[in-house]
Amino acid sequence: MATLTSPGVAVSVIDESFYVPADAGTTPLFIVASAQDKTAGSGSSIASGTQTTNANNVYLITSQRELTETFGDPKFYTDASGNSLNGYELNEYGLQAAYSFLGIANRAYVLRANIDLADLMGSSSAPTSRPTDGTYWFDLASSSFGLFEWSSTNQKFATKTPLLITKLADLVGDVATGAPKPHVGSNGDYAINTTHNSNKIYYKNDTGSWAQVGSLAWHRSHATITSTKSNQSITSGHSITINGTNVSSSSTTFANMASQINSANISGITAAVDGTTGFLEIYATPEAKSNGSVADGKITLANNSGTLLTDIGLTAGTYNGPLLYQAPHTSRPEWKTGDTTPRPNGSVWFKSTSPNSGANLKVKLYSSASATFGDVSAPMYATHTSALYNLDPTTGGTAIKTGTLYGQYNITEESGFDALPNVADFTLFRYEGGKTVVQSKTAHPTGLQGTFSIQETLKGSETLSSAKTITVANLDGSTIADNTDFVAAVNNAGLVNVSAEVVATGTYAGAIKITHALGGDIRMVDTQGTPLATAGFSTTTAHSYGSFTANSTVLVDNLYDAPTGEAMDSSANNAIIASNWKRLSYTASSSTPFNEAVAGTLWYNTNLDADIMAHNGTTWVGYKTAYASTDPNGPQFSATEPKKQSDGTALVDNDLWIDTSDLENYPRLYRWNTTATITNSTSGVAVTTTGPAWELVDTTDQTTEDGIVFADARYHTAAERADTLSSGGVGSASSIKDLLSDSFLDPDAPNPKLYPKSMLLWNTRRSGYNVKEYKNSYITTASYPGSGSTGLGNIRYNNESVATYHPDRWVSKNSINADGSGCFGRKAQRKVITAQLKSTIDTNQAIREDQRGFNVMSCPGYPEAISNLLNLNADRNYTGFVVGDTPMRLEGSATSVSNWSANSAGASDNGEDGLVSSSEYLGVFYPSGKTTSNAGKSIIVPPSHMMMRVLANNDNLAFPWFAPAGTRRGIVDNATAVGYIDAKEGEFQQIAISEGMRDSMHTAKINPITFFSGAGIMNYGNLTKVAASSTSALDRINVARLTVYLRTQLERIGKPFIFEPNDTITRNEIKQAIESFLLELAGQRAVYDFLVVCDETNNTATRIDRNELYVDIAIEPVKSVEFIYIPLRIKNTGEIGKLGS
Repeated sequence: MATLTSPGVAVSVIDESFYVPADAGTTPLFIVASAQDKTAGSGSSIASGTQTTNANNVYLITSQRELTETFGDPKFYTDASGNSLNGYELNEYGLQAAYSFLGIANRAYVLRANIDLADLMGSSSAPTSRPTDGTYWFDLASSSFGLFEWSSTNQKFATKTPLLITKLADLVGDVATGAPKPHVGSNGDYAINTTHNSNKIYYKNDTGSWAQVGSLAWHRSHATITSTKSNQSITSGHSITINGTNVSSSSTTFANMASQINSANISGITAAVDGTTGFLEIYATPEAKSNGSVADGKITLANNSGTLLTDIGLTAGTYNGPLLYQAPHTSRPEWKTGDTTPRPNGSVWFKSTSPNSGANLKVKLYSSASATFGDVSAPMYATHTSALYNLDPTTGGTAIKTGTLYGQYNITEESGFDALPNVADFTLFRYEGGKTVVQSKTAHPTGLQGTFSIQETLKGSETLSSAKTITVANLDGSTIADNTDFVAAVNNAGLVNVSAEVVATGTYAGAIKITHALGGDIRMVDTQGTPLATAGFSTTTAHSYGSFTANSTVLVDNLYDAPTGEAMDSSANNAIIASNWKRLSYTASSSTPFNEAVAGTLWYNTNLDADIMAHNGTTWVGYKTAYASTDPNGPQFSATEPKKQSDGTALVDNDLWIDTSDLENYPRLYRWNTTATITNSTSGVAVTTTGPAWELVDTTDQTTEDGIVFADARYHTAAERADTLSSGGVGSASSIKDLLSDSFLDPDAPNPKLYPKSMLLWNTRRSGYNVKEYKNSYITTASYPGSGSTGLGNIRYNNESVATYHPDRWVSKNSINADGSGCFGRKAQRKVITAQLKSTIDTNQAIREDQRGFNVMSCPGYPEAISNLLNLNADRNYTGFVVGDTPMRLEGSATSVSNWSANSAGASDNGEDGLVSSSEYLGVFYPSGKTTSNAGKSIIVPPSHMMMRVLANNDNLAFPWFAPAGTRRGIVDNATAVGYIDAKEGEFQQIAISEGMRDSMHTAKINPITFFSGAGIMNYGNLTKVAASSTSALDRINVARLTVYLRTQLERIGKPFIFEPNDTITRNEIKQAIESFLLELAGQRAVYDFLVVCDETNNTATRIDRNELYVDIAIEPVKSVEFIYIPLRIKNTGEIGKLGS
């Protein structure tokens, strides 16, 4: 107070008032799971609370609108007919409960676990991720390939649609360079090997062999000349002339004549007798020389002696052999009989332009911005020079945009008439743009004297320029030429677009750089000495034509080997090309391409299939390897007992059947036993016999020969384990049928030494109906190094190196139950979700902080989380009350509910099998309710959905220490019916809890939510789930919530006294504050009476010396009325009146 220096009055205010701040009422914490990256309620953006970066953050939500903006509308799924999927594991029960709660309240904490429920949407195929921006897709389904086969018989072309090979398993050697395997296609089919960038086109001939179209083998697949007579008798010793060579018969058969022709070794000529028609066929390849000296692919046939031609049915003359003709639609082949070059059956026109069903390669480019593939034109041309001219006829390349594509056919650039004919293939190229530059990686080269030939592309020309000879010599008279001499020789050669220079700076300073100013092509070859090679431009430093190695320390960018059939290269075979055309990297497929799944992606595999292996006494083997005569297709999946194997043959011992009639308890696995023990009842007497029967396999037995272990074992067969394309990822899963006879194992398969012979292994990695997680680089040499010795490499399969394996794997997620059996179907989904919810509750620190002022906790729909919520409550000093759910599929009978509450099944944790936890701060409710989703659909919700709102209503009408039950405060206003979901049918069964069932539930300490006529649905219980032996007042919800309230408020009262003097004044002050608080509670019907002690009796000197202050409080909580007894006495007439006198 200020000191007065003159007369006056000084007034000061001393605040000695004290009150307890009002509690916020019911403030819940909802632990929820939802899909990721949902749309906000307004539909304009991503709901921030569903983004991965915000998972595990605690949000204080104050309205329904804020909830939907933060987490999106609660998602409840429907079937194809629009019917709600009751109890579906991906429904967002927690968000729906929070939304309903916020309809009558304005504070709720929401914590979303870091799991994307959308990841668990069922799929029969493995999930993938979006393509990388800039991915090219060669769309096989939309492309046409311009193949036309000539029929000289009909004098017209037939359009041919080739088979498109996309799997290495269909190629010889299972490699991309292989020809199609014999089992692929039928005779007369065409096929394109799209697994390799050369896209070779094949034809399947009459012998069932595949030959590349245009190859020598293909020419030998189509007869140039065919006799008109079939297996006639001919005269021995007569002769004919073929391309100037006499061929005589030495027998009377056509077969002999064919043998004689082949023995004559005439260039390009062979013969055979058709096995079906008996006609003699003579074949010509491009090596055939009709005049005996120059290869032209023709046959000149003449009679030499006797009547051999007549006897066979041949006519003298010159015949053109079959031809692969590659040209646009404007250059139609002239192959008719009356044309100058008639061709035989089987000749092929590869129409290189799109009109009239010509080649039309559909290439598409992915944009991550639009998340779509856009078309990119890819016309076809014979050479780079042709492409440059046709795409930019005026300026020679400068007008061609970066990213322009074209397809080159006949990529070897063969001329046709030699041992290496032009063949059917094509490669896609991409233009890199700008000037064409090749910079050597040889710094300061010397000894460059010599000559080389060079050609360049010119604007306005479709062909290369005439070759110029460049002579490199030392300009100062020395015999040794260096880089400056080389550059001078090029620049003084009179080339139009090509120049050279010495690199001035950088890693390769002193090296030579050659440039084509228009972005065109340059072709070069050493002709005397090795000036190019010594300067660093050679086939050693060039990329192979049609390939490219990025970031090479040896190979020169934009430098390529010349094609093997190119004219300049035909002799020396060491020509090189400088070009801006780079082979396109793309994905060829009939369906939209994708990337492998992102690490951590979950996959709920909906396929009902199973790879089951057997123990042979040493290791795990494919089931048919162990039991060869069992079903050829593996386990049968059926709702009824199979009577035969899947192919109609009789059942044999060890056949397997998986019963699909009860998917809720999948898998029920049976094994066929012809000597099974069968027990039947006859006239009430059990009779045991022996005979064939299906025997149920005990899926909890992991120790005996009759048992089964569930574990990841493999994804591929031995033939498909290798990543032959070095594409990474997991590769395609091998078929169940192929796995039956294959014994490959991944190195993480269970150790066979730990299990007995004949035990089964259910391979959860390849089998379906479970949840898996994608793991990058899961099987690599880093994890399984070395090979050959024990403990190295693949420790489950011959200790071989895993270096060539597909590195990634799908790893089963929470796939094993506590009893060792497998976890499948919706239970597998649920187990993944609940594991993440439980982990979130256990590890999140924000919800353990004091400033998060919630006093009720729930994880709607998940009784599995009860123990975790109770632990959280303990960490928070029991300042909250846990609302627990019963399972939505818990049958509506007293026995079922009582058994679940008592954990009769012996479950190890809370869940659908039983309730393990008990606590004075836990209330459990039954059954579930029926309400309406935000989308207007009828949905089934867990009990906590109703009870969280009942608690809010209770606290709005009264106080937390009033029982939230009965007609006054227990009314359920957010459900229209109560019941449970039938586990087998999935349908909601509406029930009303009878008095007898309520009695049983009272004993089990489960609170009933039921319907009363005239009152509606209400909570009709006030019990906490205390231990069976407990008789405390805390066995009632209202008392437990009073205790929660007292803990919170007393802590608030006590905090201002921290660090105050520990003396009588302080003790009296805190006692007075607490007594005032409790007096108020007594007036609000919370307690009957109370006592507060805070003096020297409980604050001894020892406690004071320890800086402790004790306040002992005793209360008598008000109990709720639960049992009303009204004796009704019936009196005789007049007796009641006498009672009052």
